[in-house]
Amino acid sequence: MEGETYSVSQSSFQVSTLGDIESGKISDVERVRAFWRRVEHYDAGSQVRQGERTGPEKQLIIVSGWACELRILPDGRRQIFSFLLPGDAIEARGAGSVGACGVVALTRLEVVSRERQLTVDSAGRDAALQREQRLYDHLMRMGRLSAKERVIHLLLELHERLERVGLVHGETFKIPLTQEVFADALGLSVVHINRTLKGLRKEGWVCIKAGSVTLRNRPRLAAASCYRSEADDLEFDALPLCAGDDRMSRAIPPPKRNLSA
Repeated sequence: MEGETYSVSQSSFQVSTLGDIESGKISDVERVRAFWRRVEHYDAGSQVRQGERTGPEKQLIIVSGWACELRILPDGRRQIFSFLLPGDAIEARGAGSVGACGVVALTRLEVVSRERQLTVDSAGRDAALQREQRLYDHLMRMGRLSAKERVIHLLLELHERLERVGLVHGETFKIPLTQEVFADALGLSVVHINRTLKGLRKEGWVCIKAGSVTLRNRPRLAAASCYRSEADDLEFDALPLCAGDDRMSRAIPPPKRNLSA
C-alpha cells in the first residue's frame, strides 16, 4: 500500500503501545486508537477541501501520502506551487486573480484534524516561515534557474524534507510523481522534463528506478543548482558582512532603459 511507502514511520506508536499494554496503561493505548479513528482518507486525484468535513476551526495534518497546492486555468493549464508531505499542515488559501486554487491528493492520502490554535507558538511560527521560504525558493527556481537546475533543486528539496520525517534510506527516497506533475511544478513541458532526467541519469547524477530516486554526490548537486539547505541558510545569515559590504544594494543595477524603451 502507498501509505507504507509515503507515511511517517509508525514504529514509535507500536513501541509505546506494546509497552503500555505490558505496564497496564490502557489509557495511552486508547489515545493511540482514538488518533487513528480520527484519520480521514482521500483517494488519489481527489480535492482536499479544507473545512468541508472538519469545520474552519480545525486544521488538517497529513499522516500518509502526498498532495499538492495548485491553480488551474479555465482551459485546463495548471501550476503546482508546492508539494505537501507527511507531517505538513493543509492550509486554506484564498481565491486569487487568476485560476482556481485548491489542494489535490497525488496518492491515497490520510489526514487527521486538530484544533486550530488561537495563539501561534514557536513551532507554528517556524512552520509558517518554512512554507514562506519554500514559496520564495519556488519563485526563484521558476524565474531564474535553468531546466536542469530546476529539476535538481526540487529533488534536493524533497530529499531534505523527506529525510526530516524519516522517509529517506541512505540517499534514496520514494517519489510518486509523474513527469506530467513534475512539468506542472517546474513550468516546463513533459518533453523537456524527460530530456532533462535522461541527461541527469546519463551523467550519473541521479538514479530513477521503480518510483525511487537516488541522489549521488549531493554536495555536487547542490553546487550545480544553487541549493542551500536550512543549515546552510543559518550559517550564511550568521556570516558578518565586511565594512562597506552591502550585497543586496548591488543586486539591482542602476536602470538603463525603462519598459517603454
